[in-house]
Amino acid sequence: MKAFVLLTAMPPTTGHLQLLQFANSLAADGVVAIINTQPHEPFPTERVAALKQAIERTGMGKRVTLIHYDKAIEQNPSAPGFWDMWRTMLVDFGITGQDIIVASERYGKKLAEITGTEFFPYDIDRTINSAKGTPIRNNPSAHFANIIPEFQPYLRTRITVFGAESTGKTTLSRELAQALNATWLFEYARPYLEETVNEITPRSMTAIWQGQRALQEHANIISASSFIVQDTDLFSTVGYWSFPHWQSVIGTCPQGLIDDAIRLKSDLYIITKSNIPFEADPLRYGGDKREGSDEYWLTLCKQYDLPYVILDTANQTERLTQALAAAHESAYVKYKELFFDRHNL
Repeated sequence: MKAFVLLTAMPPTTGHLQLLQFANSLAADGVVAIINTQPHEPFPTERVAALKQAIERTGMGKRVTLIHYDKAIEQNPSAPGFWDMWRTMLVDFGITGQDIIVASERYGKKLAEITGTEFFPYDIDRTINSAKGTPIRNNPSAHFANIIPEFQPYLRTRITVFGAESTGKTTLSRELAQALNATWLFEYARPYLEETVNEITPRSMTAIWQGQRALQEHANIISASSFIVQDTDLFSTVGYWSFPHWQSVIGTCPQGLIDDAIRLKSDLYIITKSNIPFEADPLRYGGDKREGSDEYWLTLCKQYDLPYVILDTANQTERLTQALAAAHESAYVKYKELFFDRHNL
């Protein structure tokens, strides 16, 4: 006996995964899960890939066969031939009278009827898991925890606070992360230089590159939030390595660093200006002034086509307000891909 499960998974939720786990517990011979993605829908291959990863993570890889059906199909149950279409499709996928239909929607009863199988409903009233696709699509941030971890990175918004040293980046990034209930990432260079050797050499810069890269890659593993806020990122390392006055010491910026920075670039760079007093620090190497100008860091953003906003104000409250607005706008750009109704194709 196999369990047959139909999914749209737009997006894949914890409820979808629990449905598969329930079906797996029922069926002696495993589960056939069919995920249908329609043409022009968002994230078609990403939805399938995320579900496959989640199935493996939960130990069902040998028991659940995930079939990607990527063709347009009728969505109106009252349309002529609708149920015949589904019966033919399920027969083509190998369903027999010995198998079962498992679903968390009431259409499962009709599917079982037309295929001569038995229907096993699961959590139709959502008393175990309240996750439903429509509310998530309408407001992904509010329901982010209901999205499986493997799909969350596609919807997570990464914000980097960027600019010259001693412009309030750390303060703003911490406050922004707190306001967004986000995961906050420190700048790797600071603890590395504080805890090892406070000098700029090819070796120390390479270590900072490696550590910052690992930190940014690690963030999607440790974060359950819809936002990640970074106190600078690898493009800061690119910027410091590219300072003309360091070239005789550390050489030209490695292409590998630039490639990593591009691969891990943020959805938004919030640039803080040098309009607050400079504070000396053992890790600031320009003496009593900043090493790079605002224009230097802005040019870097333009050079690598990074999405950015500039905060002109020096007032911390106004900075946070403006940063929040920019962060939400950036998230909306990503979320609007999900605002899709397949019934209105």
